[in-house]
Amino acid sequence: MNLEVRLPNVGIDKVKVIELLVKIGDHINIDQTLLVVEVGKAMIEIPSKVSGIVQDIKVKINDKINTDCLLMLVKTNSNTVTTDNTKLVKNYYIYASPIIRRLAYKLNINLKNIIGTGRKGRILRCDIDKFIKREENNNNLPEFIVQQYSQYGNVKLIKLKNDKIFTIEQLNNSWRNVPHVTQFDEVDITNIEEFRKKYNNKLISQNIPVKITLLTIFIKIISVALQEFPYFNSVLINNKELLLKKYINIGIVVATNTGLIVPVLYNVNNKDILTISYELDILLMKIKNNKLKLSYTKGSNFTISNLGTNSSTTMFTPLVNFPEVAILGLSKARTIPVWDGSNFIPKLMLPLSLSYDHRVINGLDSVNFISFIKELVLDIRNLIT
Repeated sequence: MNLEVRLPNVGIDKVKVIELLVKIGDHINIDQTLLVVEVGKAMIEIPSKVSGIVQDIKVKINDKINTDCLLMLVKTNSNTVTTDNTKLVKNYYIYASPIIRRLAYKLNINLKNIIGTGRKGRILRCDIDKFIKREENNNNLPEFIVQQYSQYGNVKLIKLKNDKIFTIEQLNNSWRNVPHVTQFDEVDITNIEEFRKKYNNKLISQNIPVKITLLTIFIKIISVALQEFPYFNSVLINNKELLLKKYINIGIVVATNTGLIVPVLYNVNNKDILTISYELDILLMKIKNNKLKLSYTKGSNFTISNLGTNSSTTMFTPLVNFPEVAILGLSKARTIPVWDGSNFIPKLMLPLSLSYDHRVINGLDSVNFISFIKELVLDIRNLIT
């Protein structure tokens, strides 16, 4: 059905249309800004009170319109609208003359992306010109780089897939926003590996099509540790407040042909290791078949990056999965001689790399966290239920 979008009461009967921010065929959401009107020297955004597809626009730039004027028709599957007019208008603090606004509209430029250099931050024509030049340089950058390198030999420019671009952006956010510190340690997993193999043989004998891995054991261990150390299960807000989460979702870094992806296991503190192993197998199968939904990569509290047995790396520095505050890296375990006071005994040692946000977690916190993990490794049988 088509719903009418009308001008709400903005405090003055007649206003002037300065900007149109949507066009016919656009899909709009509730509270999305549709147009900007001029009220005296102020600019006011007019958000949508419906979601759907714009079918027709009844106003144009420079039109002077009154309260309840029909602005546009929107095709929607829902007849639910926002009725509180106090939520329909927002102050628009971009200072620019009507001429600059019309120019920006014609050039399809969002004035919110431009920093004005005029008095009180007013956007001038030179600011528009600088923005255009900068955008042109950015758009021409790939071509420029290709020209620079192709003079020495053949090159090939490829487009990255969306999941790879998402990974790049996430890593940029992490490196830019988190002051990283990494603590390195190692833990004796000789007994835990012996126990794990015996336990899996028992599962096979019972025809249970699941096996526990070192990774699933550590997922469970981390879920217990996060309850003991709540700061590791938090989000820093504006460097002033710390949001402590009462639930525990663990993200697992998985390498694919197109980049890294971090599927999430939810509420692991309420699940046994067999259930965690089963759910992780399902996630990995979905990733392999390209059927993992984006929703299953959101909501993690803490991330584990496991290099596994195929890596020869003994230590590495994992990047915190922003906005989380910590990540644990597991490297390849190796057997080394350990002195017990009288003899060297072969022990299977697992290198650990704990990276954390130093604004939230200090060195003593990280030492205690790792020590607690090592204690749980020695008492792993208590986690098998």
